[in-house]
Amino acid sequence: MIPWWKVDLGPQAPAAVAAAVADRRISLGPLVAEFERRLAALLEVPHVVATTSGTTALTLALMEAGVGPGDEVIVPNRTWIASAHAAHTLGATVVLAEVEAERPLLDPEACARAITARTRAIVPVHLNGRIGALEPVLELARRHRLAVVEDAAQALAVRGSDGRFLGTCGRSGGFSLSVAKLITSGQGGFVATRDDEVARRLRLMRTHGTADVVDASWLMPGTNVRFTDLQAALALTQLDLLPARIAGVQRVWRQYADGWTGIAHATLLPARPDLGELPIYVECLCPRRAALMAHLAAAGIQTRPMYPDLHRAPQFAARNPGPYPRSRRFGEDCLVLPCGPDQDPADIARVLQALRAWRPEGA
Repeated sequence: MIPWWKVDLGPQAPAAVAAAVADRRISLGPLVAEFERRLAALLEVPHVVATTSGTTALTLALMEAGVGPGDEVIVPNRTWIASAHAAHTLGATVVLAEVEAERPLLDPEACARAITARTRAIVPVHLNGRIGALEPVLELARRHRLAVVEDAAQALAVRGSDGRFLGTCGRSGGFSLSVAKLITSGQGGFVATRDDEVARRLRLMRTHGTADVVDASWLMPGTNVRFTDLQAALALTQLDLLPARIAGVQRVWRQYADGWTGIAHATLLPARPDLGELPIYVECLCPRRAALMAHLAAAGIQTRPMYPDLHRAPQFAARNPGPYPRSRRFGEDCLVLPCGPDQDPADIARVLQALRAWRPEGA
């Protein structure tokens, strides 16, 4: 079976983790600090705060921005549900906004219509390394005095149209280090920010609001979402591989884009690598998605249906009944083809061949 995601952690990973254990680098410590410094340099920001997942990165960022019960947080209807759960678990009301017609990214006009007197924050999502219309959202936030917490979980190392990296343009930005990302620590994440005070508060909040777990003093509310040196040992080796990972993602995307000729019953979801976008996933739209996935599975090819629209989740449905016609097409028709920076070119050629060979019933 050709897997839907393929990445090689590299030969240095096992030795790095073993060395961390041998040196008793287990919990939050110098390896985490080194990883944070290197990420900050990569993203051209003064501060990175590593945490346990992309979800907790977003939750921590919203908590730092003061989001809580009684507040509303605007989230696009097309995203992995963590973008919304970060606000939901803080007791805030999630308000879902429609996406663009051609790309599953937050529509600034829909975002503007969703703002009320209770809105506290906006979470624009840079889904699959795409560059959305971020400046209008930032302008809305400035006008209404709202916090912008970017979800850049799938957009590491992507520069926006203004030259800044995605995830570094708002109050803060959350990133993910889970397995199917550009770099991984198994599970993990981090928050990037340009604001010294925001970074200070994030570091306190990540450890129950204290600066010292030995001689503790309770400075503010928080929780335990500390990244560990064991994870950082692995993540540092992956950071060394980042240029190769970027090149691998670009190679995979080009092979699909160049080879799509003759595929009649599915459409490659567009991305703009020429403008700096980095689509880590290869997505296509097919009105007969289930049948296509079954055809590919029979050919030994694993695929993944794209996530359902968030307004279909019972915890969000009452406040967000819809309809969301733009979202619906992506939620019902989109699937992810085998990708990942180390996907074999011969396997991608097999996928393209299987796509060309598919003739759905009734077509």
